[in-house]
Amino acid sequence: MKNASSPEKFNPLCEKCVRSCRQPFGSKLLECPRFLPRPFKLSPPPAKQLDLF
Repeated sequence: MKNASSPEKFNPLCEKCVRSCRQPFGSKLLECPRFLPRPFKLSPPPAKQLDLF
């Protein structure tokens, strides 16, 4: 089973959804009955870890 955080590209509609049932980039989806939009904006993690000491 593939992990949702893999570098594989997903359908643009699926990338905006909270659920893990993602379709590959090549599939064309106009709507999804299970679509749940993200109520928050995810920012990319920092490129390097902050030094604590």
